[in-house]
Amino acid sequence: MSKIEVKKSTENLFNRMLNYSFITAGLSFILGLILLFLPNITNKVVGILVGISFLVTGIGAIYNYFHREGAKLYALNIVFGILFAILGIVIILYPFTVMSFVTICLGLYMIVSGCMKINYSFWFKRGSEDCWLVTLVTGILLIIFGIMVLVNPFSSLTLTKLAGIFLIIISVLDVMDTYMFKKRSKEIMDIFW
Repeated sequence: MSKIEVKKSTENLFNRMLNYSFITAGLSFILGLILLFLPNITNKVVGILVGISFLVTGIGAIYNYFHREGAKLYALNIVFGILFAILGIVIILYPFTVMSFVTICLGLYMIVSGCMKINYSFWFKRGSEDCWLVTLVTGILLIIFGIMVLVNPFSSLTLTKLAGIFLIIISVLDVMDTYMFKKRSKEIMDIFW
C-alpha cells in the first residue's frame, strides 16, 4: 500500500472516529437529561447507565488507539481507554447503592476526558490550528467540573441534577469540538500524520 493510500485510509478512519464522537456526545447528553429530570431514579440504574457510558467511551478510545495507523493524536488513547473501560466494568458489575461511588467515578471520567482534550489541544496548537484554544478550554472546564463532582459539597439529589447539567454541557462542548474537527479534517490529518 502506497503512502497516499495509507494516508487516505487514515483520513477515512479519522472521519469515522469523529462520527463515533458525535454518538458518544449524544449518549452523554441523554444521560445528562435523565440525571437532570429524573433525579429520583434508583442508584442502581444510574450506576449501570454511567458504567455503560464509561465502557463505551473506553472501548472507543482503545479502538482509536489500535486503528490510528500512525496518527499521533490517539497515542495516549490506550491509557484513557483502559481507565474508562475498567471504571465502566466495575460500575456495571457492582452498581452500588451508594451514589457517592458513582459520583466519584463520574468526577474521574470528567477529569480524564479533560486531560484527553488538553492533550489534543496541544497537538492542535503545535499544528497551528485555530481550534486548539476551544479544545483547551473544553478540557479545563471538564477538569473543573470533575473536581467539583469529586469534592461533592452538595446533597445527593442536587448532585444528581448537577451531574446531569455537567453531562449536558460536556456533550454540547464535545459536539462543538467534533464539528470543528470534522470541518477541518484534512488540515488536522496533516498535523498528525
